[in-house]
Amino acid sequence: MKHIVVCVGDTHCGSTVGLCPPEGLELDDGGMYEPNKSQHWLWNNWEKAWAVIKSVKRKNRKAKLHLVLNGDLIDGDHHRTTQIASGLTGVHMSCAIESLRVPLALKPQSIHVLRGTPSHVGRAGGSEEGIARALSAQGWKVKGDPDTGNKSSYSRLIQVGPVLFDIKHHGRMGRRAHTKGPYIRWFAQDIFFNYMMDYEEPPDVAVRSHFHQFADSGRIHKVKTRAVALPAWQLATEYVHRVAESLADIGLVWFEIDDDGYDMKTVLYKPDRPTTVEV
Repeated sequence: MKHIVVCVGDTHCGSTVGLCPPEGLELDDGGMYEPNKSQHWLWNNWEKAWAVIKSVKRKNRKAKLHLVLNGDLIDGDHHRTTQIASGLTGVHMSCAIESLRVPLALKPQSIHVLRGTPSHVGRAGGSEEGIARALSAQGWKVKGDPDTGNKSSYSRLIQVGPVLFDIKHHGRMGRRAHTKGPYIRWFAQDIFFNYMMDYEEPPDVAVRSHFHQFADSGRIHKVKTRAVALPAWQLATEYVHRVAESLADIGLVWFEIDDDGYDMKTVLYKPDRPTTVEV
């Protein structure tokens, strides 16, 4: 049996620099929020990325498709930000659910919802639990947490064929260009040895998000675990403009799995830097 596992996170729906459907958002007072130029760029690439997955699925018609939503699906009203379409969490959640119409059109066999950052998605991951329950109510196969009975989780182990995934929103990652590679490799080894010290089978792949930068430890000699940090679907906020030098990575990661193991592939987009001003 073949499987395709698609991992995506940090859509930050409701942010004025996050993912937003082109028709905009209906606000509580009956008005509309219209997406800006940057958000149209994000949406175009969102549709392109899922068109790639559709093509992969078409070539593997019998493969089962699984969707991992790895946290911070909404932006929320946080840190006194002015970069949100509405202060109402419900508007952000509606935006996320509407944005998911694109991957849901591919009819995934299972959906796994991970909880992100409390400042974005609320305490106890309330917004993402709400999104997961809404999808389940619509008839989608949302896999709940077997330990708590909730529809979303802070962390999840997923066995897909011969491949074991360890998935969480938060992790650790180098923040500088020259530390990103070494740090993700160190992180993979740390996860591997933590499992080994507990006399447990280490995961084949550890998936994390939160940093809005893609990183991959690769396959490390004598270390089973591969660590992958997912790209995002949010452009630079006011905070990022102040503290970061690198541009966000936009895109998604997927795994093609058969009885012999897995291949990991990516779709990545890079936003443009500001236009140069000539004097």
